Amino acid sequence: MFVGMVPVRISFAGGGTDMPEYYEQYGGAVVTTNINRFTYLVVNPTLDKSFQAFSSDFGSHHQKSSYDTLKVINGTEIAVSVVRHLKYKIGGDFLICSDVPPGSGLGASSTLAVNCIKTISTLKGQHWSKERIAETAFYIERHVLKHPIGKQDDYIASFGGFNYVKFSKDKVRVIPIKLGKPTMEELEQNLMLFFMGVTRNSSIVLTKQLEYIKKNKEDTINSLHYVRDLVEELYASIKKSDIRSVGEVLHKGWQAKKKFAQGVSNEHIDKIYELAIKAGAIGGKLTGAGGGGHMLFYCEKSKRKNVLEKMNKVGLRYVPFNFHSAGPKVLNLYDYNK
Repeated sequence: MFVGMVPVRISFAGGGTDMPEYYEQYGGAVVTTNINRFTYLVVNPTLDKSFQAFSSDFGSHHQKSSYDTLKVINGTEIAVSVVRHLKYKIGGDFLICSDVPPGSGLGASSTLAVNCIKTISTLKGQHWSKERIAETAFYIERHVLKHPIGKQDDYIASFGGFNYVKFSKDKVRVIPIKLGKPTMEELEQNLMLFFMGVTRNSSIVLTKQLEYIKKNKEDTINSLHYVRDLVEELYASIKKSDIRSVGEVLHKGWQAKKKFAQGVSNEHIDKIYELAIKAGAIGGKLTGAGGGGHMLFYCEKSKRKNVLEKMNKVGLRYVPFNFHSAGPKVLNLYDYNK
């Protein structure tokens, strides 16, 4: 039995500029990091070369079948698509689960795609580069499953760590961000993540955003230019260990992100955000495409208790986390039983 583990992410700035429709023309960039919440893929190879898959997140079951009769169904579509794309015909029972709910805004779908590719390529005895894993995950999601996504989630899942990622037509560059341990710990302690209790279908928001980019809609393009510039501002500040700038950039980026497309925010989300700022948060954002999922706030130590109390009162659940520096991992449980 094999277990694939890949951490999800939080993004600080630049989301939206990682779509090829934007960055191939203008260039894009993000600052993002993994956290210690994971997607899991358990694979038990079968002797009869049959396949079945279970998704506890979606409560779905792809019933036992042969390789030639595999179908794309909700909840197991990523695993099945990777099996088919990598031509993995050996067979297996697949169990898919994660520490975060679907539609959480933490990049779980792309993280699972990376997980499936890493695990299955390992089962085939292949050693793929991080870039190849990321690009293959993006290809499957965007061109096979038709998800209107950008590339940042695939790259941060595949590379792991705290990174500044630059996107251009010719290549993607992943530049590790290195901070001293005390500064990194302070940044980690000043970030607060809350689950809103509702998830969303990111495809609805992203499809509209993609449409606006293709149509060169002025508000959307200008907002994307602005958040791309914020990434450069944030990266320069972080390199100087100016972590308070994270909160300030989160705030400015969230105001711009709401102009990307309809559905990014709503009256309820805006009220929660305003409440957190009044309680002492310097800045924040919805993670992911918007519309639901998790809210991330930058809040200095003296204000944390007040922000926590206010968010609890409006029904948000605090989600403790730590930064996670390692990328994909595949555990061979047979080795543990030797």
